[in-house]
Amino acid sequence: MAKQILFQFEKGGSFVVELLEDKAPETCRVIWEALEQPWSEKFIHTGMCGWMVETPYFPVPEDYVLPNENLIFAPQAGDVAVVAPAEWRENSIKGYLPLFIAHNGGCSPLTHLLGIELSEEPDNGENFNWLFHKNMWETCRANVFGRVIEHDMHYMNQLCGRIRWHGIEGFTVSRYAE
Repeated sequence: MAKQILFQFEKGGSFVVELLEDKAPETCRVIWEALEQPWSEKFIHTGMCGWMVETPYFPVPEDYVLPNENLIFAPQAGDVAVVAPAEWRENSIKGYLPLFIAHNGGCSPLTHLLGIELSEEPDNGENFNWLFHKNMWETCRANVFGRVIEHDMHYMNQLCGRIRWHGIEGFTVSRYAE
């Protein structure tokens, strides 16, 4: 059985996320290790690439370089992801990764309609050709490392919607064992 994590909200409610170790093994490893102890923070609601709740402060070792894995531009409802510093370099905070959960439909991916293929090459910021080829479809990609389990999708949409309408809310995320 896949590893799972639990998001619990300070105003009540929770949901379970299954880690996608086959698609993002390194990201899952870092997340799992970071959750040796439960971690608490606050979510805000954003609409950068569809409806999502996010926190910019998921802690990782300060010198850690997260590889690009299972990159997405347009998250679907239930996707749980972190933005690798290579994708967010000018806004990165050493020792932290932005973490988000897409809800209520996520983002409608237009890339398949436009025939655009997203590159999975690492961006180290030193390759002029890479920078030149980066376009609006590749400016904020994220590593999807988890997916809300089907049974909890309705709860997740309600909880994330509550943050959208009522503002910032605290949460705790921890390893989950049934």
